[in-house]
Amino acid sequence: MAWQRVYTVNDYYDGPRLGLADVDGVPHIYEAEFNHSTEEYGDTYFVSPVDEQLFALILEDWDIWLRWETAFKRGEVALDTHPALPGDRERHEALKIAIGDRLKADRACARYKRARFGVSPNRETIVEWFDVD
Repeated sequence: MAWQRVYTVNDYYDGPRLGLADVDGVPHIYEAEFNHSTEEYGDTYFVSPVDEQLFALILEDWDIWLRWETAFKRGEVALDTHPALPGDRERHEALKIAIGDRLKADRACARYKRARFGVSPNRETIVEWFDVD
């Protein structure tokens, strides 16, 4: 298997849980499987293709969050402005409505994969996908 690009990490709890990443070179939504018997997330994910329009909306909102994160780390904004800078707030709210509840793997067409996330030499999140036995 080869390392693939992670575009977004929209939810993180002890590792990436939800976002956009390439699977076989094609953008997909990845969503971690929650194990109800152990009450934990493991390393298995449902992955489903994302359409171009939704992909663009999620990436635009991710860029807004990245700008906020950079400003927050520099001490330029307070935590209560999360997840958007004041100048981006209106657009973020519009994107949130446009995205709605569609940022989730479509179980009807999803594949089931095991994932290993890592960090590339240029500090970007990457992922390696494996078939589940």
